[in-house]
Amino acid sequence: MKTCAMVLVLCFVLAGCGARGASRGASSNMGSKEVELRLNLIESHINNDQPQLALQELLKVEPAAKHMSRFHFDSGMIYIGLQELEQARDGFAKAVEIDEDFGEAWNNLGKVEEALGRDSEAEGAYRKALGILTYVTPEFPAYNLGVLLLRQDRAKEAEEFGRKALARNWRYIPAYKLLSDAFVAQDRLDDAEAVLKSGLEADMDSTSTILALAEHQVRMGKTAEARELFTRIVKQYPKSSEAKLARDYLGFLQ
Repeated sequence: MKTCAMVLVLCFVLAGCGARGASRGASSNMGSKEVELRLNLIESHINNDQPQLALQELLKVEPAAKHMSRFHFDSGMIYIGLQELEQARDGFAKAVEIDEDFGEAWNNLGKVEEALGRDSEAEGAYRKALGILTYVTPEFPAYNLGVLLLRQDRAKEAEEFGRKALARNWRYIPAYKLLSDAFVAQDRLDDAEAVLKSGLEADMDSTSTILALAEHQVRMGKTAEARELFTRIVKQYPKSSEAKLARDYLGFLQ
């Protein structure tokens, strides 16, 4: 579970994104300006990967802020950092109970539910996020839902949400890989290659997309084209994490 939680923290960073207990002397009469400043401090600690410090501040502001969806959203983020997924779930669930149109909280709730093995609840949360017209980054829940559906062998539905993610943000590179994987699962290899090439047009420096395209071309028997892409990674991006894999492939293809 700890490994799952650590991976989940990284997912929250790539895809967009309250404590319970004694008040420790804090007053519910705290002014709105002070509450705002303390929540800003809490979020600074969260962004700096300091969940313990964030939790200390959260406890201080709880009596004056526990009615706020933002307070409970921050709680969810803190407990993700502390690898306490059930408590993180409680935070996000309370945030959307207070504000049903809190798209980011619905998306994060889905991520936690999925990490806890509750796929049905995760799917419902992602769909709620997608249904909120004011949510400014709907590509995240669209992508997350697509990945979930693909893992469940629902490739056609995964394709639908991969397309939705790209329709909302054509520069969201992970969605190209999702859509390609959905095509592969449907034995549509040419379509998979085409969408990865589109991903490269969206970001010519995406080493993950270059590698994915090269690997796919190996599977298609296009070894000469794949070799060119592997060589490109090694020469142009030698310090990237993909470079080692590219070198391994080049050694294999010789």
